[in-house]
Order: sequence, then structure tokens, then C-alpha cells
Amino acid sequence: MSTQAKPISEVVRDFEQSLENLRPSTKRVYVADARAAIRAAGLEFWQSPSTTDLLASIGKSPTEKRARISHFLDFLGDRGSKQSVSDEKIAALQNWVIQRFTKQMRSVKNPSIATRRDTALIAALCVAPAKGTPRKWPENCLKVEGHEVLLWDRAIEEPCFALSLHFWHAWRERLARPDQRRLYRKSLQWSQSRLLFPGPNGAPLGRAALHNALRRLNAGGERSSIGPITPEKIRAAFLWRDPL
Repeated sequence: MSTQAKPISEVVRDFEQSLENLRPSTKRVYVADARAAIRAAGLEFWQSPSTTDLLASIGKSPTEKRARISHFLDFLGDRGSKQSVSDEKIAALQNWVIQRFTKQMRSVKNPSIATRRDTALIAALCVAPAKGTPRKWPENCLKVEGHEVLLWDRAIEEPCFALSLHFWHAWRERLARPDQRRLYRKSLQWSQSRLLFPGPNGAPLGRAALHNALRRLNAGGERSSIGPITPEKIRAAFLWRDPL
């Protein structure tokens, strides 16, 4: 059963209440940034979109990178994870993701490092949804042994996910070498980071990273039969298939 959609104004009020343990000045900043992100997405506070639709709209906003909305995205993600994905739509969502991966691998001849990272992020989320966000996973959770690609010591069965993560594993090893790090202008902190998906200075990627990766994966703007796609929907669908 889906959760009753609330007006955005009430969602913001719930978000503000969730910050009760923070200092008033910090709380005001987070709430103001959330409101700015909503306005930048072209939404009105009287509207009542579902949590997944609200996340998708904010994710498409070009101002998302500038707004400090990580706490708001986390709050919405927690709400979205409580909303179920119907059984009829799960297979369609899984197929949509796999088809997008397959299409990109065929059409993009020389993908950038950022593109490799984006696809690997989404692949990781699909392969091990029970492990939570891949942003903070250790680098050693991904291994290549012979012809097998293993994530969290389990062989990846879906070919497109295995290939995407194999490529990322190869890039992480390559960019650990000083000559390649300098060639591709990666910082020492990045190349020596123990994270699988480090940010520019070796720290974890921002909380909007998965939303940005998904938006770029669907750069052609293709719509699925189940409406807006979000990382939360993807995680729920693949968690349903493989809850372990």
C-alpha cells in the first residue's frame, strides 16, 4: 500500500521537526535550503507529489549541486523507502535499468571516468541493495577473480552490472599508479582513498551522487512505464528480488 501523499508544505514541516536536535540557526539553514531546492525544481508548496516524484523533480533541477540539501534528500529517502513498489511494477523497473545499462554500453564508445563511476554506482546499488548506499563502501568490497566479478564476496550474475563494476575496478587500480593519477588529474587523496567511490578529495561522495548518476544514465529523457525513476525505487525493486 502506498503512503498518502502530503502537500509539500507539510513535508517541509515534517523535515523541520526531524531536525529538533540541531541548533536553531543550523535548522533554519537546512530548511531554507530545502525550500530553495523545491522552488528551483519548479514545484509549488500546495502540490502533493509522492515522495519518489518529489525526489525525482529535485534530482532533475540544475541547481541541486549548489543547494546544500543533503539532509533533506536523506529525509526524503527515508520516507521513500517506506513506500512499497507494487509487484506488477518491480519487473518493469528492473528491466528498465538493465536496458539503460545495455544501451549506454553499446552507444557510448569512450566513456569518461565520471560516466564509469556513475554506472558503477547504480550497478552496485542494484547488485547489493541490502548494503545501503554504495557511497561509503570500502574499495575492497569489489574484487575480480579470474572471469568473476564479486561484490561483497558474491559473484555478480547480471552481465551488464558485472561489466560495469569490472571496468570501475580496473580504473581504480589504474588511477592508483602515480603516472596515471597525474595524467587524469586525480588528487593523491582520491587515488589513495579506501572508498570504492571516493569524492574529489578522497572523502565520500555527496548524498546527491546517486540521484545525479541516475539522471545522467537517463540523459536521453526516456520515460518508463512506472513513472519517475529514483534510486530509492531502484533499491526497493532489487531488494525485493534479492533481500540478502
